[in-house]
Amino acid sequence: MKTLKTLLLVALLGAGTAGLSGCTSAQKGAAGGGLAGGVIGAVVGNNWGMTSTGPATGTAVGASSGVAVGGLAGDAYDQVTRADVERELDNLRAELEAREAELADLRGAAPDPQTLAELEQARERLAELEGKLADAQAAAESEAAGRAQSDEELADLMAEITQLRSQLQQKEDQNDVLQAEVDRLQEEIQTLLEQIDSKEDLLAGLEDEVEILRASLTGKETAMEGLKSELDDLNVRLEETSRGLTMTIVDSLLFEPGEAVLTGDGRQLISDIAAILNERFPGREFVVEGHTDNQPIVHSGWNSNWELGAARALTILHELTDFHGIEPQNLSATSFGEFHPVSTNSTPEGRRQNRRAVIVILPEQLPVQRETLARAQD
Repeated sequence: MKTLKTLLLVALLGAGTAGLSGCTSAQKGAAGGGLAGGVIGAVVGNNWGMTSTGPATGTAVGASSGVAVGGLAGDAYDQVTRADVERELDNLRAELEAREAELADLRGAAPDPQTLAELEQARERLAELEGKLADAQAAAESEAAGRAQSDEELADLMAEITQLRSQLQQKEDQNDVLQAEVDRLQEEIQTLLEQIDSKEDLLAGLEDEVEILRASLTGKETAMEGLKSELDDLNVRLEETSRGLTMTIVDSLLFEPGEAVLTGDGRQLISDIAAILNERFPGREFVVEGHTDNQPIVHSGWNSNWELGAARALTILHELTDFHGIEPQNLSATSFGEFHPVSTNSTPEGRRQNRRAVIVILPEQLPVQRETLARAQD
């Protein structure tokens, strides 16, 4: 107790005489009182066995009280004498005793060890929770960053999906166009195949017709050779022309000069020719032509070579129809006079060749030929 009092006095007196020049006595006293109160509080807190916070608590209480007391003491010092100071010291001692009583009360109210242990556990728990909170905050921030990245990736994926859908739609549209084109081409191909089948059928038919015609021509060639040989024996020339087959008979074999009446040999020759026509060309049409040279009519009484040629053609026509069964509807006669010569009229031999009768066997229009002609016209 004496030590505390001594410390207090030393602090008060030291504060008044220390190097606080320029300060009032009240300020010096407050400073000294705060210093003394802090020292006393620390000593008391240490001696009374408080916890580790005891000296600090004592210092805080003592300093607060010392400031108040020191300020009063400094102020009184300016107004009273030293004796008054001593009296005030007594008062301060009483005040100090009151503060010591308060400290004793505080000591009695200090927490017990269990409470301090619980406080320490609470502090540890608080630290633990604060650590978990920090971890949770860090995790939340990381998760937020990850979510932001995920959102960004999701946005990229959605954009890519949208682009792919657009591309897919374009492909589907292109596929529809291509499919329509494929369908059109398939229809055209089917049409072409049908046309090809039709043409192949037509070609097959034509090939059959060609074979028929070839066989017919082969037969006709053979027949022509035989007919030529047969007509050669009769001094009749057989030719194949654009008009048809022609049988040319010189007039000297049929008529006397300037006459239009058949001689006996001439009638026999017409009979032989009629037999050939009936046998080889039944139902065919024939034209009988009369031809002369260019010598003028002098003694025969004909008006011109036309009349002579026409009379001879009609004579042959009547011989064929009247005596040899040639159908009249299949016969006609004409005269070319001197105007279709086959040789020169300047020589006797040439004029002899020009004086002639010609039987034209008109071409036969076979059913196959008629059908072919009809298709060609279509």
